[in-house]
Amino acid sequence: MKSLSVNLPGRSYKIDIGKNILNECLTKAIKNANTDHVVVVTNTTLQNLYPEHIVNIIKKSSVRVSTCVLPDGEKYKNLETLSKILDYLMNVKANRETLLLAFGGGVIGDMVGFASSIFLRGIRFIQVSTTLLSNVDSSVGGKTAVNHPLGKNSIGSFKQPDYVCIDLDFLKTLPLRELKSGYLELLKHGIIKDANFFKSSVNYSIDNLDFNFLENVIFHSCKIKCKVVELDETEQGLRANLNFGHTLGHLIETHSGYGKYLHGEAVGAGMCFATFVSWRWKHLSKKESELIIDGLRNFLIPIKIVKLDYNIFHDLILHDKKSKRETVNFIMLRKLGESFIKERISVENLWNEFQQFTKNFSEIVELE
Repeated sequence: MKSLSVNLPGRSYKIDIGKNILNECLTKAIKNANTDHVVVVTNTTLQNLYPEHIVNIIKKSSVRVSTCVLPDGEKYKNLETLSKILDYLMNVKANRETLLLAFGGGVIGDMVGFASSIFLRGIRFIQVSTTLLSNVDSSVGGKTAVNHPLGKNSIGSFKQPDYVCIDLDFLKTLPLRELKSGYLELLKHGIIKDANFFKSSVNYSIDNLDFNFLENVIFHSCKIKCKVVELDETEQGLRANLNFGHTLGHLIETHSGYGKYLHGEAVGAGMCFATFVSWRWKHLSKKESELIIDGLRNFLIPIKIVKLDYNIFHDLILHDKKSKRETVNFIMLRKLGESFIKERISVENLWNEFQQFTKNFSEIVELE
């Protein structure tokens, strides 16, 4: 098992990473929380795969456990489902001492984190992450949100968990497509902050679940993200670099319909696009741009985008049909392992580059 701490002003929390660690680590976390009521929020898929698994561990600590089961899928990451969590908390008479527990991937983690930030003006929550994507992305850093029809993750708040448990044993039940999606986010941290990490990780065959290898790379990926979060918790500047690939990625998810493409798949395509633009604008060498895009290809699936024109592209990039702004900040690369924020890029320029990208890399993103 490996552990690291996220150290923020006035508080910190621990992340444990390893295989078959849940029983020991969760028992300790519940004891440290000093609560008499834990509300577990999970989804139907996990409830069927691991019935009462979390509940039986928590009951060893002699606390009351309530379980809220939500439908599974990105399309349910919305205000309506969020309300179901809040309604459930009211029905089981949760109070300020109640501990919320997110048992699931990014959708569950984001919604539970958001719910914990607003219920009774804030209660504690912990993350038990079950997907590779949430291991290296949503479970760490405290960004919580739900989707809006016009924008991915556009309604949310910053809320740090009290504890994160990443038990790699849950990866055994993940489909290969979800493993690849998560691995793309892991590689992102190498692309923007650590070239050697990217080079040593990019050729791994994710269908071979080497848990020792995964423990090391997940730890390293989380460590990169934690350092950024510690310096800029609420994304005033530096933390925006973690959004590399997300400008186009979120557009793909929103326009295609939430759930058609997995988050890592859409962001992976977005990372290829940002890499392409970085080379086109002479910030990144052709050799490194090819190294990055060729490496990411192994984990991508073809993205097909229908009925996308400039007006739709403009509105989705800006998240506002009535916006008077015509520019966005865009994360680019100076070299492998070094990203930067390019400010005030016009949407028109991005659209022109996107059209060039789809002509050159139609096997990655195709306009239909």
